[in-house]
Amino acid sequence: MKVLYRGFLSLIVFLLFLTPAMAQNEKTTLRVGISNQGFSTYEHKNADFISPDNMLIVDMVSNSKAEVKADVPVSIEISDWNFKISMDNDVLVEGVRGPIVLTSKEKIGIVNLNRKGTPAYYSGLIELVPVKADKFNIVNVLDVQTYLKGVVPNEMPVSFGLEALKAQAVAARNYANRPQSTYKNYDICDSTACQVYYGINSQKEISDRAVDETKGIFALYNNEPILALYSSTAGGITEDWKNVYAYNQPNTPSKPYLTSVCDDKNQKFLTSEEEVREFYSNKTLSYDIKSPRYRWQVEWETGELEEVLNKTLFEQSRAGLVEPKFDGTYKLEGLKDIKVLKRGNSGKALEIEISFKNGTFKVMRELGIRRVLKKNNSMLASGNFFVDKISEKKAEEEFEKEDKDSQKSESKAIFSFEKILHHDHDDKKTEKFVITGGGFGHGVGMSQYGAGYMAQNGKTFDEILKHYYSSITLGTMEKEVLYNPYGIQYKTGFYYPANSKQKVLLKVKNPKRASGIEFKINGKEFDSDMSKYSAKTLGMDITKYVTEGVNEIVFSPLSEKDKTKSITFQVEIGSTIDK
Repeated sequence: MKVLYRGFLSLIVFLLFLTPAMAQNEKTTLRVGISNQGFSTYEHKNADFISPDNMLIVDMVSNSKAEVKADVPVSIEISDWNFKISMDNDVLVEGVRGPIVLTSKEKIGIVNLNRKGTPAYYSGLIELVPVKADKFNIVNVLDVQTYLKGVVPNEMPVSFGLEALKAQAVAARNYANRPQSTYKNYDICDSTACQVYYGINSQKEISDRAVDETKGIFALYNNEPILALYSSTAGGITEDWKNVYAYNQPNTPSKPYLTSVCDDKNQKFLTSEEEVREFYSNKTLSYDIKSPRYRWQVEWETGELEEVLNKTLFEQSRAGLVEPKFDGTYKLEGLKDIKVLKRGNSGKALEIEISFKNGTFKVMRELGIRRVLKKNNSMLASGNFFVDKISEKKAEEEFEKEDKDSQKSESKAIFSFEKILHHDHDDKKTEKFVITGGGFGHGVGMSQYGAGYMAQNGKTFDEILKHYYSSITLGTMEKEVLYNPYGIQYKTGFYYPANSKQKVLLKVKNPKRASGIEFKINGKEFDSDMSKYSAKTLGMDITKYVTEGVNEIVFSPLSEKDKTKSITFQVEIGSTIDK
């Protein structure tokens, strides 16, 4: 017998700022492109596979099949758009065009591919898709939860603790569900270009738990999943998304949840060169304090940096990030100065000017600047820095001063040099360029070292996420409910922790005024006549109906009289419950 829920009379009404749109579907499975050992390509000419159980290999077009016994490697190669499958030099199948699918009851390994020093094995199935006459993609198809378990311990050290790992799991789930059009045969890649995914052998118990205990949970802004960017170390202040990813693009909409955030509430944004120098010269206490890249310094002999810049300015000119373009037809000589022209809220360099005796160039955008200022072929750790020119004589004076004053100003002695004026006399030749800075990565969104510090100091994963992503809520993605004559139900699941103080709201959008809805919360049935409600969005406090662990909400399809209409539903986990 159904429970007729009359409590809708006391529903919380949520007014929408935007007209409801078609709900973005949550991904339950994911197609992951697998790269080679050096992550340099996703196109393979051949590969060997193995499984601890029998493995079935099927050509999806011809339905040709080959079965391989446990622990026996099989070789697959492609030539002239045709696959050949061999075992022990015996050809099992040839002349098939694919895609080829490999399945096993156990994990499947790629022979001679290692991840984190161990053989690479993958759950789910492996699909081989031709991309050229002699190249194919290796695609791992698996459920999202298992995918995340192969991501979280590789994107964040498990020593950071459960709550930090849970924050990472939510951010990674958001990223995996983002709309994308970059890749043709897969949804996401396995490297730092997307998210680091190393497969089943890299899973850890605590990070598996973090994924399980955030099941179905996303970071949301205006009810939509955010672009949950993260980087290793922000340096104490995160940067605004637009400054890094849409610099000099005034018509690009901002992302209000990816604005700059200071760890110290009393800290202001860095608006002057003096403030940048003071902030990044010192190990001011922040959530990132334990990162080995919290503060850093790089130096070059002038001649060494000239050689670097002759190469990198040419490379970044081809990327369109240098004005005027440097074509490499002559050698840049006599490096005179490097100046930061524009900065972001965290002091991040957005434009720099590099002056030589025979040319002056402007380099734009955070990534372009980091790629220009390379040391030992590695780009600069972050764009949060200031520049000093140090003469040989001046450097000697500085080191003497540091020896005398080391006990008085330890952090400054380690991380800073006194700035020398840029009008050196002829007898005081500039010997070195020194860059002092802080942070590692783009600095937008969540700082992973910051999340670790917060977790180790008692913060929960939702507090971590809400610190780094402004004005967000946590909850499930919207799911659309339609009429269908087959009785197909619409489900969503989410994890609710033990002893949680958070309210759980069920939000229903009914823009076209469907006349009735029916749903279950953990098996408890509800129905309601929607004709008496004028609001387009209704909210119901369902906290008392949820339990510790995974909860399930199931909506029945709309009735035939509402066959031209649709509704969406979504769970929000938010406000603290009053005691």
